[in-house]
Amino acid sequence: MHVDKSPKREEILAQLASARDSFHSLLNSFSAQDFHKQSLNPGLTNGEIIAHMTFGFIIVNVLLPTARLWGRLPKGSSKWFAWLLNALTGPFNWINALGAQGQGKVFTQQQVGNIYDRVYFSLVKKASSISEDEWEHGMYYPAKWDDNFDEFMTLKKLFHYPVRHFNFPLTQIAQD
Repeated sequence: MHVDKSPKREEILAQLASARDSFHSLLNSFSAQDFHKQSLNPGLTNGEIIAHMTFGFIIVNVLLPTARLWGRLPKGSSKWFAWLLNALTGPFNWINALGAQGQGKVFTQQQVGNIYDRVYFSLVKKASSISEDEWEHGMYYPAKWDDNFDEFMTLKKLFHYPVRHFNFPLTQIAQD
């Protein structure tokens, strides 16, 4: 498979790799007790925060096929879809919170690390499949879901999202 070495792709791949290194460094710094310890975010443990950080990478994998489809259509055509998703913010937030809490309780540190790696390598593969002229294609997003979502995001911005989503809760991790 031919891998395009465009500056956009290289920048994105470097940021994803750096986030992966930071993720595993953080994950490996936890004892079993630290993983289950109350975080600085009330109601979430460190493990649940880590699971939520992983979700930022998962959601890009889920959104990417939709973003690529809408990116081939006229720019405004995805506005109604973003409006619909924004209307579902309440249920999304509820599922998002339950997902992080459930994953943090059910999965071990190693399992969360393995899930992260599978999603990371999937994103790297998908980034390698995007043609140079496709990076500026995009769609409207449900900006109410996450402060890291812009109202309109190109594929390039979408690939930056999981890194921003990863960095945001780092200050919520409780460590001795």
